[in-house]
Amino acid sequence: MTARLATIACWALLAALGVAPWSSAQTQLSKSDTSSARLFAEPVLVRGSPTNLRAFDVSWNDNSTHKYYLADRTNNAIDLVDSATDTFLGFIGQGHFTGSRPCPGQPKELRHCAGPNGVVTDDLGHVWSGDGDGNIIEADATKPGTAIIRSIPTGGKGRVDELAYDPNNRILYAENDGDTPPRITFVSVSDGTVLGHYVYPVDQDGMEQPVWVRQTGLFYQNVPGKKNRIDVFDPHKLPNPVKSVPVECSGGLLGLTLSGLTVGPSGRLMTVCGSVGGVSIDPKTGKIVKTVPQGADADEVWYDPGSNRYYFSRAAESGGVAVVDAATETFVGNIPLGSHSVAVNANNKHVFVPVAGKGIFMVAPK
Repeated sequence: MTARLATIACWALLAALGVAPWSSAQTQLSKSDTSSARLFAEPVLVRGSPTNLRAFDVSWNDNSTHKYYLADRTNNAIDLVDSATDTFLGFIGQGHFTGSRPCPGQPKELRHCAGPNGVVTDDLGHVWSGDGDGNIIEADATKPGTAIIRSIPTGGKGRVDELAYDPNNRILYAENDGDTPPRITFVSVSDGTVLGHYVYPVDQDGMEQPVWVRQTGLFYQNVPGKKNRIDVFDPHKLPNPVKSVPVECSGGLLGLTLSGLTVGPSGRLMTVCGSVGGVSIDPKTGKIVKTVPQGADADEVWYDPGSNRYYFSRAAESGGVAVVDAATETFVGNIPLGSHSVAVNANNKHVFVPVAGKGIFMVAPK
C-alpha cells in the first residue's frame, strides 16, 4: 500500500469511528512537563475563537501585520486572528471553499477534495489558499466576510495543497497534490496569471510542504515516497527543478516520509523527516547538518525568528508541539497541545495552535 493510500485508509477509519485525528489533545499544561511550565504560560483560548473546529489544515502568521490565518475546512473559510491581541476577527472568504467533503464517488476520501488547505500571505495585502477543486483562492488579508478577489483555476480537479511565496519575483508556488499525477503550479500574484506547471511522474506518491529561501532565491519542495528528496526550483528557470537533494527518511505521520518544511536562521532548512525527526539542511550544499529526534512524526514545522525556535506540531500522544532551540538545534520542551498546525507571531512570541473540537489556543512565553 502506498503512503498516500495508507493515509486515505487511516483517515477514513478515523472518520468512520467518529474520531478527529487530533481531537485527543490536552488543553492544559501537563504537570509532568516541567520544561513547558518553565518556558510557557498555560494555553488560553483566543478571544472569540470558533470552537467547532473539526477539520482544518496548516496555519500562517504574517509578522508584518500581526495577523494569524488558519485554513478552516469546518467553517469553509480562512480564520483571521489578530495575533497582537489574541482576538478572532472573523472568517475570510467564507463559503467560497469546498469545505470538509469527500471526493465525488469516493466517500472515504476525505482529504484530496477538501479545502481550504495551504495558506500564505503576499506583500500586496492579500491572502492565498489552495482549495479542494483545483482552484487557488485570493482574498483581502485584512477583511473578514464572504468576498474574495478571485478564484484561479490551475487546471487540476483535486485539491491544491501547500503554498510558498517569492516576494522578489512575486510568484506564488502551489502544489496540486490532489491530482494524479501531482504537479506544481506557478502563479503571478500581480494579476493571477498561471505561469506554468511542472508535472511529476504518475507514480509520485503525493507532495508536502514547499518554501522559498531568501538567501538563495530558490523554491524547495518536500517530495515524500520511495525517493525521499527535496526538489529545488529556480524562479528564473521554470518550470523544471534545477536539482534534487536526497533525504533518507522512513515512517512518519500517516506514512508521510517527508512532511513539514520551514526556513530557519541564515536560510537553513528544517524538515520533518518521518519518524527519524527534524533534519536541518544547508540549502546551498544540500548537506544534512543535524537530526532532532523530537521532531519526528510532526506535520507542520514553524520557525519563529523572534524566539529563534522551531515549533513542530505533533499529536498529544507524542507530547504535543515540540520546541527546539534553532541556534543549537536541541530540544527544549513541549507545549502539550496536540495538533498538526502551528504558527508564531515573532513580535510577541505568541504561539497559536488550533485543536480539534476546542478552538484556536494561544500560548505565551514566560
